[in-house]
Amino acid sequence: MTCRLAALVVAAVLSLLPNAFAQAPKDPGRGPSSYAPVALDVACGSMIAAPCAKVLPKIAARTGPTGLELKPLESMGALDAAAAVCDGRAALAIVQRDAIPLVAQLKACQGHYDTVSRALYPYYAFMVVKAGAPFRQFEEVASLTPDGRQRTIAAGPDGSSGQITLGYLLRDNPARQLAVAVSRDDFETALARIASGTTDGFFSVETLESTRIDRVRLAKDSGGKPLFAFIDVRAGKDLFALGDGAGHCLYRLTALDFGGAAPVTTVSVDAVFLPGRGVGDSRARGGPRASEALSSAIEQTQAQIVTEMKAPRDWRPATTSCK
Repeated sequence: MTCRLAALVVAAVLSLLPNAFAQAPKDPGRGPSSYAPVALDVACGSMIAAPCAKVLPKIAARTGPTGLELKPLESMGALDAAAAVCDGRAALAIVQRDAIPLVAQLKACQGHYDTVSRALYPYYAFMVVKAGAPFRQFEEVASLTPDGRQRTIAAGPDGSSGQITLGYLLRDNPARQLAVAVSRDDFETALARIASGTTDGFFSVETLESTRIDRVRLAKDSGGKPLFAFIDVRAGKDLFALGDGAGHCLYRLTALDFGGAAPVTTVSVDAVFLPGRGVGDSRARGGPRASEALSSAIEQTQAQIVTEMKAPRDWRPATTSCK
């Protein structure tokens, strides 16, 4: 009887095993389904622009399995993205590194963000003038006309990437500030006014995948001749000594081929995550800290991101600290 009872118990247990396996909770260390996810909004500009549409999804695909969900939040320009972190609308923002010192000066932002993380990809400054204009570099546009009048450079709305970097370039030399009137014209309006001769140039900060570069490069007049030209953007040594407050240079000088008539020399600036205060310590149950998850995700996806942005692989030199 004892043997028969034991056999029945074993049979009963075996009959329950399939259901037991199906209903058993998953090992917390085996996959994302065991995490109670943490959702973080990331201010990243226009939803159709590269930071929101191309960069963030790649990083989010890597942080998702750790329980860290990154959600794009539309913002208007670099400073608005930073402001979203300061006022709590976003947990993080993707901004160009030269926005950080400006953020540090805003009273509303002080104490509301942490040190920025590693660089994501490069932006490049580019200066557009009318083809045939007597300009070969930014310094020549940022000077008074022969009869003593200011020149006009369009750079997009206040708080835009172009306005931020142009502001640094003008402040680098007080004479430039006196010589240049900065307009808020957008890309389309600026090109039309350059073509008509009412604006001297358009300054912008773009990734190399930007469609704007091809728009400028391929624009022709009725006779099939180029309408616009790219010129050098150079600056004094003081500009290249500027840092973000955490030991990283704001700018680097680089030779670059925008696809125009000839390569140009210009400055590059990193895109970075600006994290809200304490966000890096947040984590999903059983997952790594957000700062660790982000760092790992950036490392895993950086080659893809740089390729997507059409940037050179050696875009960041080994020495990146500013003293």
